Amino acid sequence: MLAFFRLGFIEERPPMIALRRQFFLSYAVIGSVMPLMTVFLREQGGFNFLQIGLAMSLMNIPMLCSPALITLLADRNVDSRRILAIAYTCSAFVLSAMYFSHTIALTLTLFIFHGLSFVAMLPLQDGYYFSLAEQKRRSGESVISYPLIRVWGTVGFILPSLILYFPLSKGATANAILPCAVSFCLLSLLNSFTLPTVEKPKRTSNRLPTKEALQAIFAPNARWLSIGLFFGFMAVSAFYAFIGNFFDESLGIPKKYIGLIINIGVVIEVGFTLIMPWMQRKIDLKGIMVLGLFCMALRMVLLAFFPTPAMAVVVQLCHGLEVLALFVGPVMFLDRLATDEFRNSIQGVFTMVIGGVARVVGGVAAGLIVMRFGLQGGLLYGACLSACSFLIIAFLFHRIPPRSEIHENAVPSADSA
Repeated sequence: MLAFFRLGFIEERPPMIALRRQFFLSYAVIGSVMPLMTVFLREQGGFNFLQIGLAMSLMNIPMLCSPALITLLADRNVDSRRILAIAYTCSAFVLSAMYFSHTIALTLTLFIFHGLSFVAMLPLQDGYYFSLAEQKRRSGESVISYPLIRVWGTVGFILPSLILYFPLSKGATANAILPCAVSFCLLSLLNSFTLPTVEKPKRTSNRLPTKEALQAIFAPNARWLSIGLFFGFMAVSAFYAFIGNFFDESLGIPKKYIGLIINIGVVIEVGFTLIMPWMQRKIDLKGIMVLGLFCMALRMVLLAFFPTPAMAVVVQLCHGLEVLALFVGPVMFLDRLATDEFRNSIQGVFTMVIGGVARVVGGVAAGLIVMRFGLQGGLLYGACLSACSFLIIAFLFHRIPPRSEIHENAVPSADSA
């Protein structure tokens, strides 16, 4: 791990090396808990499927306020680095408490606090990158494209499953994910103090950044993208809420292999993220999203109708494009809509209004579906949502304008759509 802190391309300046580390460590926290969290809830807390869906929704409830508030602070006068430090400290405490929790009520409460401290961090990091990138552009420096920074998050997501394989192989329970996550929270906290300062631009408007961001997200050239992604986030919420249980209970895959199988897709994601600039030149961002959403629907359909361990491995081929469609492409598009005055806020508002609401509704709905129709029914439900997202973005969202066509105005006129 110490060697990692020295990694970076020779020609890069220290600020971007520190930012790569931050993405690596923050996604390592997610990679620690996500693959086996629902297995942990089932094993330690005795949760049923509806309670698991409720827990996933509770963790996302803070998305309804936290991202917009925190990114608003970042667009005002609060240092983003200090916000990150506080959030990772809180996450470390909450995850530590969850390790010792043995009651459903306490665990659900801790899920809310974990969400409150962590869900805003990813959009804040994205906004921090784009603000730093814009600052470097204005000073005439070269800027590393977002996918080449974001790919370090993908690599970070992989590492915990490799670490956890060994204790799980020796009979450790699923709660081993929590000490691993806490460790990466503390490393993220330390790294936040190495991030460079981003100068706050002087505001030329008295309008609230949150309001400007909200108008941009639902402007004529973006509203169908936002609506389509709402269904996409509902689908991915349904999928990840129960995929660990599906592998464990329906396919009989040993717990020690679940994270490794999921990370086959994440390894492939690294390749797709690295070639994303080339793909963007060939089929643009809309094409990448359409292809990724189709792959997401296909993945769920194949698992539902061919529920075998072999198929669990095969469908990981779809994962990389799905991530580009939901978590990389939209972030880049949102920055095109933003000005310096709400570059952070647009990431937080989108996470709140689209991602947060979709995940909260999606988690509860998925729990009800799985309780009534089983894990296979949950996959088909997710596939239907994915298909809706695919159709809306493919046929109703017309195009993603390149940066050269976006000027200072964050809300283009209707005839530019």
